[in-house]
Amino acid sequence: MSDHIFIGLGRNPDGPDLPEGLGMRLMQDQKAMETFGSMSKEQKAAVIGYIRGAHSGEEAENRMADAVSQMSDGRVQF
Repeated sequence: MSDHIFIGLGRNPDGPDLPEGLGMRLMQDQKAMETFGSMSKEQKAAVIGYIRGAHSGEEAENRMADAVSQMSDGRVQF
């Protein structure tokens, strides 16, 4: 595993690429960021898959907001 935090663009060797919008939202919510950081690679992949499964940009935005809200409350099941 690399010693830098991967957020956003490019190829993440340690798991799924984090959507830029999700990274920005996590940076604005410390509790959600801490929860995301403590999640396994599989749990992180599930969050990212949940967001990427949206059928429109608006739905993706709603799913990101929902995911961050859930992580802020300490929930990690997606």
